[in-house]
Amino acid sequence: MMDLRGQNFDLKEEIRSYWSDRAATFDDSPSHLIENQYGLSAWQDFICRSFELGPDQMLIGKQVLDIACGTGEISRVLCSLGAEVVGLDFSEKMHARAKEKLMGKSWSPLLCDAENLLGVVDDAFDFAVTRHLAWTLTKPEKAYAEWRRVLKPGGRLLLVDGNWEQGHSFLYRLRRQFADFLSPLPAKSPKETAKDQWIRKQLPYRNGLTLEHLRHDLVQAGFVSVQKVSVSALYGQGMKAWPLPVRLRQSSENRFALVCTAP
Repeated sequence: MMDLRGQNFDLKEEIRSYWSDRAATFDDSPSHLIENQYGLSAWQDFICRSFELGPDQMLIGKQVLDIACGTGEISRVLCSLGAEVVGLDFSEKMHARAKEKLMGKSWSPLLCDAENLLGVVDDAFDFAVTRHLAWTLTKPEKAYAEWRRVLKPGGRLLLVDGNWEQGHSFLYRLRRQFADFLSPLPAKSPKETAKDQWIRKQLPYRNGLTLEHLRHDLVQAGFVSVQKVSVSALYGQGMKAWPLPVRLRQSSENRFALVCTAP
């Protein structure tokens, strides 16, 4: 692969380009699309449980930041719970997809780097949510400090992520093999594979993001009451509408979630 570390190299721009190129087909992935039959209610319950909200509370009137909103799937869940949502992303192509999807909803876009929330005032949000972002951060300590800054005192942050690099159990491998036997995934192009692998090697979490590592980094950034939240319902009951091979792959991944509080 071409060496991108020359004078004009910018890892952040490479990451932006990588995700922007995937915007048009992003919702084709069961890792990102939240389907309505089972997935939407599973995510609604998960978010309310994570933020300790009763069934009559939801997020009505709350200011919520969706960090790295992508095509707006998590924003869609938050809006369905009554939240006033700001969808932050640094990809204009992702934002364009989200704007189409969330037209008429209580949602506004913020074109911004998740590690540097320029123009966002302190103590602006009651809650913040991010999915599948932490592992891609180039400066995680800066990002977490920024997220704490824009949360109100007592505001809560929910992170859904996973360890995609290591620690796969025997059950994981067995499920993946059976899923591949039933329905093999199309192979990525050599160029796409090389770019993906090259970017991963530059990241601070290049050896895999573990729950323990993420918890440590959030505490270092000043968050308190960092707690694990089960994601089993999201990738079990919440995936029932998908074919069996998809469900096997999704439920076997090393996924986890943490919720924490800004002091």
